[in-house]
Amino acid sequence: MPSNTDFSSLSYTQKVAIYGQTALYLGIGAGISFGIYMMLKRYQTSADIPESVVKSQRKFYGIVMDVSDGDTIRVYHTPLIQWFSPPPQKKRGISNFTISVRLSAVDAPEVSHFGKPAQPLSKEAKDYLASQVLGKRVSIKPLSKDQYGRLVATVSYRQMLVFKKNAAHEMLKQGLAQLYRGGGAQYDGEKELLESLEANAKMAKRGIWGLKKGQYESPAEYKRKHK
Repeated sequence: MPSNTDFSSLSYTQKVAIYGQTALYLGIGAGISFGIYMMLKRYQTSADIPESVVKSQRKFYGIVMDVSDGDTIRVYHTPLIQWFSPPPQKKRGISNFTISVRLSAVDAPEVSHFGKPAQPLSKEAKDYLASQVLGKRVSIKPLSKDQYGRLVATVSYRQMLVFKKNAAHEMLKQGLAQLYRGGGAQYDGEKELLESLEANAKMAKRGIWGLKKGQYESPAEYKRKHK
């Protein structure tokens, strides 16, 4: 920038140009700083995730520390600065430092809780999901938050460090979940593919689709019955 004497001799148009250029540089610097801050910030729980991150569907990564059932996991967020840091070994108070993530697009059989009986194959669904993601680093693509405050997201992971898998796809393929068709359903632009995966599992009578008539009701029906 010119000296004070030189600056005072500039025309109005030149001064406006200099002010505009300065504001532009400051804006770029602030944007970069904010971007770095967001890359380094760790989300403790889903409540810490800004609405802007959900709306922009900005991916982040974490380690799966717990599998609640066949469609819900708890993820310890690992931002760039903590990428190689191991997650806590403790499980006590896990809800205070992990993000509750609901797999988008699928509904798995309900496990037993609050005195309510478990649905058939609920344990198998939970165990299979755990075998796929527990202790692994996963990619989380946020799509929305549900009425319980859980993050509804597309969850992806690597098998043998090479093959990329989508957790919801795998649950549908195994017949251990069905397509969620309730209010606020999020399909991440894959509804036709998800319907096809469900139809294939149903045709092959895998998992829930192999149960005898009367043995199985959808998780949605089960929830309505046990309100």
